[in-house]
Amino acid sequence: MHIQVDAWDPAYVSDDGVTQSKAKVDAGIEVPLAEWGPRDPADTSLPSSVLLVDGVRRLDAHLWLTPDDNGEARPGICASYAAGVVRCSTAGGAKVVASRVMHGLFTSAKDAPSLRAYPTAVYTAHRVGDGETGDLVNAVQQHLRALEIAVTDQAEVQDDELLIVDGPLHGRAHVPRALGYIKSHRVQYLTAELIRVVNALKAGQRTPVFALDTSWERYSWYLRLPGADVPAAGLVRLEASMDLTLDQVTTLADNAARVLPRLASSPYKDPRAPQNLTPIAGLEKRLRTLLGDQRLLQRGLRAAARLTRY
Repeated sequence: MHIQVDAWDPAYVSDDGVTQSKAKVDAGIEVPLAEWGPRDPADTSLPSSVLLVDGVRRLDAHLWLTPDDNGEARPGICASYAAGVVRCSTAGGAKVVASRVMHGLFTSAKDAPSLRAYPTAVYTAHRVGDGETGDLVNAVQQHLRALEIAVTDQAEVQDDELLIVDGPLHGRAHVPRALGYIKSHRVQYLTAELIRVVNALKAGQRTPVFALDTSWERYSWYLRLPGADVPAAGLVRLEASMDLTLDQVTTLADNAARVLPRLASSPYKDPRAPQNLTPIAGLEKRLRTLLGDQRLLQRGLRAAARLTRY
């Protein structure tokens, strides 16, 4: 028996396991199904830079909001979240070129007020239909994704640059040369036969491009990053807009296969290695500092709550 330990932190693995998707998949658009196999990237010219988009969030405080008419107390969450873009030159060097920070109060309570916890930190009230904690956290995630889309739109992508956005491409497919970057895999889109091809990928190799149609259509493919020797480790799935031609997509796929392995992280530095790219880890660290000191913000929230009669 051969036993291998995956370096990917188990805290980032879904408890629900992997489910088989019922999405429509056309796996024969780049090569016929009979020719499906690991592909080495074509020797295309490298992009001058890679722009990476990511975001972070933090739950700063839990609240209870009770109306003046002695109605039922409703739970709330105060959260800070930020998104940014880091530009990495293929010649070397990285720089954060855009970032935005937001604070929000998420609750199902009617007419909840915004709270000023600090001169530069206003927790804007957002009404959430259901007051369950899970729904409030999901609302925070939705606002974070909207902020990521906003900073993506700020990124001025040049014709010789590549843009990688964290997570699915949905909502950002209009951005030129943008690729969605999915690090974990809770859904299996391909047949068992094609998954064997995915698991056979070596570092820097990709699968053929396939068309994927769930609630929206896009191109997709798998890529293996270096630094992982477990069959399903080091795999990422990328997405591209259906507005592109197949030739444009395969060129982007080859570009990504040549550039992204250079940015892969190491297990001793990052529990999400190698999928959590080194520049993304640096961007996340920078964004977390921009969220502000949580203890100071909590103190400001308590002061704001005392001053606010709800």
